[in-house]
Amino acid sequence: MNMRSLIGSLAIFSLTIQFIQAQETLVGLHGNPVADAFYKNSSNHKKSGLTDTLELPFIDDFSDSYIVPNNKKWADNFAFINANYPVSPVTCNVATMDALDYNGAHYPNASHIPYEADHLSSLPVNLSYHPSDSIFLSFFYQPQGFGEMPDTQDSLCLDFFIPGELRWINVWAVPGSPVKDFERVMICIDDEKFLKKGFRFRFRNYASLPQATDQADRRSNVDHWHIDYVILDKNRSISDTVMRDVAFISPLKTILKDFESIPWPHFQSAYASQRKASIDVKYANYDTITRNVTRELRITDQKSGYTYNPVPTANDINTGDTTYYSFPFDYPFNFVTGDSGEFRIRTILKTDAFDYKPNDTLDYFQRFYDYYALDDGTAEAGYGLRGEGTKNASVAVKFNTFRPDTIRAVDMYFNQLPDSLNLDYYFYLVVWENKNGKPGNIKYSQLGMRPAYSESLNQFHRYKLDSAVSVSDTFFIGWTQTVDKLINIGFDRNRSNTLRNFFTSGGVWTTSSFSGSIMIRPVVKMTQLVHTAPIFPLNNNYLVYPNPANDVLFVEPTDNLFNETLQIFIFDISGRVILSESFTGRLTLNVSEIKNGMYLVSIRNKSGYPLSIQKIIIQR
Repeated sequence: MNMRSLIGSLAIFSLTIQFIQAQETLVGLHGNPVADAFYKNSSNHKKSGLTDTLELPFIDDFSDSYIVPNNKKWADNFAFINANYPVSPVTCNVATMDALDYNGAHYPNASHIPYEADHLSSLPVNLSYHPSDSIFLSFFYQPQGFGEMPDTQDSLCLDFFIPGELRWINVWAVPGSPVKDFERVMICIDDEKFLKKGFRFRFRNYASLPQATDQADRRSNVDHWHIDYVILDKNRSISDTVMRDVAFISPLKTILKDFESIPWPHFQSAYASQRKASIDVKYANYDTITRNVTRELRITDQKSGYTYNPVPTANDINTGDTTYYSFPFDYPFNFVTGDSGEFRIRTILKTDAFDYKPNDTLDYFQRFYDYYALDDGTAEAGYGLRGEGTKNASVAVKFNTFRPDTIRAVDMYFNQLPDSLNLDYYFYLVVWENKNGKPGNIKYSQLGMRPAYSESLNQFHRYKLDSAVSVSDTFFIGWTQTVDKLINIGFDRNRSNTLRNFFTSGGVWTTSSFSGSIMIRPVVKMTQLVHTAPIFPLNNNYLVYPNPANDVLFVEPTDNLFNETLQIFIFDISGRVILSESFTGRLTLNVSEIKNGMYLVSIRNKSGYPLSIQKIIIQR
């Protein structure tokens, strides 16, 4: 898809999110789980030294930063450094500004009225120059990207600090708009009040949350702006749009064709059909002259240290050109060592000495563990079903295994909702057979699942199955809802697997309307199971329904036990008896005083012998 088509699609996408009323829903992230987890590690709380004074040139394209800005150049950590939110950036990483603070939470002053949100503030810079030295600050910016469109009432601002007066003044601003190509801004600094030692500049954005509604599960992060390639230097002009640089402009990706990751024991079977023939890179010459570039590939086994380093290649790249280059590779994978594999893939551009070097190297870690993954591990949005008709509806993702195996667990990545609302929403974890490329008969269904958040950078939560599920070739995993609320599973918008994503609409399986990957992963052949058989054996002598229940629970014997006096006990998950009653025949049980949650129902005879134990959900 070309850039113009992509921008048009994203603009339509943004409107679709706002007006969709039911069924499939995509929302922005309520928080930034990557930043939140990063700051939980106290060693990542790095302070910058405001007493330092930097010399020109000041250059940063954020290529050598991860999550937070480089503290040798920037004084605060509010901007989020990433490669996932921008569309066609100038170089790989950008600084994203949105409605969240440095650790991924909404600001205390967040409101539907525009409020000052993120800052990206430089350290002091020595600008003790004469106006004739022609000092310019330049940068690129993009609204929205793969995030949420800033409204026209929102804005991105640039401020300058006046050292002698110890105050900031605004010098540039732009209102919100739909996504577009990165746009360059050039600002001359010729006012003598700025031309002093201790000059600083900062970017700010104004954000505004959606108007408060009764749909709390749709409130999310908003108003994304992306900044790239900041240069502050002398001897420039308004027409100086040249960056004397050759740089990578897109990140490395998996070496697999259809998956992000495959279980290591399966990779040998999948090698011939799944391994790409080459590792592809994209780089651009922003200079006004032809440049000769040497390209190098290194693949390192993270366990053994063995490094594969084929002979580098070189070529000329003309001014203004973008080059797509494919590294052919034949790495000698040793499939008989261990139960997992991890390999660092590094590509390097060897360019002229005057180039800005941080954007000449790319790294990607190819991991082969115990799961199949279609997503890249980072969510740009939240996915789910909500609204009328979505209770008892299902979502399924298509997978195919390269050798017969058993599913022992399912990894799922859940985004947090405001007030953690989705933690109360139970769902069935389901495995379906394949039927003509769509979900068919249910192979396995497990009740009692709820969304869970992880505190690690790997935000997936592992749900272990009560019993192993045999799979071969094509199968589907997903969930069935028990409420018409959004469970808000992560959605990766950088890897499109639309034809693998299905949901039920009126009992009919339909392909998803959103481009991306639902962040759910089947885990195969773990060394230890929680249980080798279902926790509670199925018992067809008693029907306990509905499940989930609201205020009334019905119990009905299905055989000749109508005339026997029985006892029913309801236990909470700690084993405490919540309710008990004796009954004969059919029973209508009032459970209106029992709080929402998962419980155990035990039916016993007069001697106390358990005849049936079943899980139920109370959900209102």
